[in-house]
Amino acid sequence: MTAFAVDTGKVRLTKFYFCLGLLIIALLAGAVRAQTIYAGADKRPDSTHYALALQQIGNLDDDLALRGVDDRQGLPFGIRSDQHVKRLQLDLAYRRSPALIEQLSHLNVLLNGEVVSTISLSEPRHDEDGWNRVKADLPTQLLQPYNQLAIQLIAHYTLRCEDPVHPDLWADIGKQSRLIFDVEPLVLPDELGLLPSPFFDPRDVRRLNLPIVISGVTDARLEAAGVLASWFGALAGYRGAHFPVSTDKLPEHGNAVFIGRAAEGVAGMNLPEPVGPTVTIRPNPNDPTGKMLIVTGRNDEEIMSAAKGLALGAQTLSGATAQFNKLQVEPRQPYDAPNWLPTNRPVTLGELLPVDDLTRRGRAAPPISINLNLPPDLSNWRIKTVPIKLRYQQSTTSDDDEGALNVSVNHTHIARFPLADRMKTGQQWMSGDLSAIQRTVHVPLDKLGSLASMQFQFGYRVPPQEECRNSLLDSRRSAIDPESTIDLSGIPHHIAMPDLAAFSTSGFPFTRMADLSETIAIVPAQSGPSEYGALLTLLGRAGRVTGYPATGIKVKHGAEAADLVGKDILLIESGKPSPLLTQWADRLPQAERSDNHAAAVSGWKPGDIITRLSNLLGTRTHPSPTAVSARSSPAYFAGFESPVSSSRSVIVARGKDGQQLLSAVELLIDNEAQAQRVQGGLSIVYDNRVESVSKGRTYYVGNLGFYQTTLWFFGRYPLALIAVYLLGALLAGAVFYSILHARARQRLRIQDSDE
Repeated sequence: MTAFAVDTGKVRLTKFYFCLGLLIIALLAGAVRAQTIYAGADKRPDSTHYALALQQIGNLDDDLALRGVDDRQGLPFGIRSDQHVKRLQLDLAYRRSPALIEQLSHLNVLLNGEVVSTISLSEPRHDEDGWNRVKADLPTQLLQPYNQLAIQLIAHYTLRCEDPVHPDLWADIGKQSRLIFDVEPLVLPDELGLLPSPFFDPRDVRRLNLPIVISGVTDARLEAAGVLASWFGALAGYRGAHFPVSTDKLPEHGNAVFIGRAAEGVAGMNLPEPVGPTVTIRPNPNDPTGKMLIVTGRNDEEIMSAAKGLALGAQTLSGATAQFNKLQVEPRQPYDAPNWLPTNRPVTLGELLPVDDLTRRGRAAPPISINLNLPPDLSNWRIKTVPIKLRYQQSTTSDDDEGALNVSVNHTHIARFPLADRMKTGQQWMSGDLSAIQRTVHVPLDKLGSLASMQFQFGYRVPPQEECRNSLLDSRRSAIDPESTIDLSGIPHHIAMPDLAAFSTSGFPFTRMADLSETIAIVPAQSGPSEYGALLTLLGRAGRVTGYPATGIKVKHGAEAADLVGKDILLIESGKPSPLLTQWADRLPQAERSDNHAAAVSGWKPGDIITRLSNLLGTRTHPSPTAVSARSSPAYFAGFESPVSSSRSVIVARGKDGQQLLSAVELLIDNEAQAQRVQGGLSIVYDNRVESVSKGRTYYVGNLGFYQTTLWFFGRYPLALIAVYLLGALLAGAVFYSILHARARQRLRIQDSDE
């Protein structure tokens, strides 16, 4: 037997190099895999690095004001469920009183109640606008799905005894301050129970941008897409929503919605054959970190059922796939949109705002704000005000406090109620509690509009303080009772049309029915992604207004007159005018005619006689001298009465091509200032600006009732009233003449018989 000597050192070294090689190979493989998985996410806009201004996070109109020796203001913000925050930074803009003692005054940054940074006020760092700028890193380990960011001011202006509410104790936090996020994507499970995330995440305050892929476009599939667009629009709310449309390919990155049959799958979508209306969620084939929400069925009817089931019952779904049985949707009633203030009963303020948000602390607390969405066709012809039965209470006060409750609408002062003189100016409504008062406030209806904000501001005079006394204890508590009511019942619905402002702000007249069941949308026969995207973006805005999916919408690629009877019509146009628009060219506020075609005027349609008389006596309004013709403009919105049905409306959204049409529609979402310029009967869009031209014959939508309509008609047209008076006088004269003539003849016969 031969013995071999083994060099154990060399063996160990060989094993070491072998293991090291395996480790390097594993690391390289992991890096390649990670690069493959996250390459798409890195290319996504704002997927790894984005900033949110405090104005956007808190929907702020003004800067955050900090007052006194110790004051703080906070804002909530959330973290998307499909993102992990690697780094979070606060880019703070502030101004402060020059009288503050730099060594004793500072700003604290708090995250979820923990002080995470202290900013000294000793070194000014002014930017071009005169704001001090400073950046602070926030610890990501404190982050939760929902977070609270607060800025605290500690301020002193003297080394001696100081007044805790001295006017020199102040600092302002600029609304342009930002939170800067550095994030990486997370892969979520294929779980419908997470809906609406990740397609819409309520923690994300940015505008929703959700691609929708429609395979084998048909009218029914466009309707299904409209249902989902309006649902996501309702969820997005104030954020706004855009829906880029594709018909032949999936998005390269992120989340998307797919609508179509399995057998007609777009490249990359290998779907099993469904057995009924089906909704499923799976990874995006082009981006493993993204998700596809797939709405499918064996035919168009089942696809529509799946879309309705998803929009109305998403909160009940679970698992990766769900199927729907026969779906029954309750019919909606006019003006019953969830986001609109009911007009058939008094509404308590507790229904509009949580009880905690109706309470304020301190002598100079911020106002209590309540947003109101009203139908835009409320008539103020005979009813000028809206009654608010206001109940409020506050901590026991003395007459020296000079406290008051100021009521404003859209920051316009409406009423002021002193708080100290309770027995003289208020009515006791809670036995034994003299701080609880009931008052009635009459708010002018024309001050409300379709979008209104009511502010209730409690304010108290700060009592004078002697030097070197105890600090001021601010223990004030003020509240609006949640049983306070606002009452719109009894106000009729009646509005002069066309009114593109009502369409721009409230989607009217389509949103009169929350499910858009009395609306038909007509798209060009040769439509493409831009036209479909414009339609879905408008339907998303309608969902934002109503808070309900458009389960009753009808969509047609071109339509016959019989399809339009009894419907409000949304006409999507691009390129060459459609036959329908050509036929109705003379109805446009500014006619757009073909060179060789003159449209015939449709005859009178049966309708309300008084309304028709109003139209007959109405006068045309003329455009301003600076108006640009609709025909030469890149895009425009127009409104006129439907030639098919009286008191029904046609809204035209038209662009010279699909992209200009889509840009004009997106302007309504992205630019609030320009959207407010969409008014009258014609609004022309060019260079991202809107110019409105009122032109066309006025018609009326709604019903005042026979008696009120008669009074309104004669009040608007006094010549008609004079004519009625003259006719009445002639009739009365004829009656009296007949009576007197008959009596004279009878008397003559009696005389003849006596002779």
